[in-house]
Amino acid sequence: MNIRTFKSEEYKKCKIYYRNFQDHFEYFTIVKKELYTAHIKIRPYWITKILYMLDIFTVVDKSPYSQEQLKHILGALRKMAESTIDYVLSKK
Repeated sequence: MNIRTFKSEEYKKCKIYYRNFQDHFEYFTIVKKELYTAHIKIRPYWITKILYMLDIFTVVDKSPYSQEQLKHILGALRKMAESTIDYVLSKK
């Protein structure tokens, strides 16, 4: 199994890390010295998956997901991470 990592980001001084394995995407963040994570399962479009399996669809990272799909998936993960960070920081 290949695990793909993406560029980390920061929100309210908390680092957010992203990774992907098979059809699972997840984020990790550390807030107040505690680790928080969540994951989502997203299948690639059927056409890109077939082209990927036939080795016709070639992108830089050899992924069954298009760059546009990855952009939207990572955007959704970022919103989830930001919500987690906001919630944890708002608790007293």
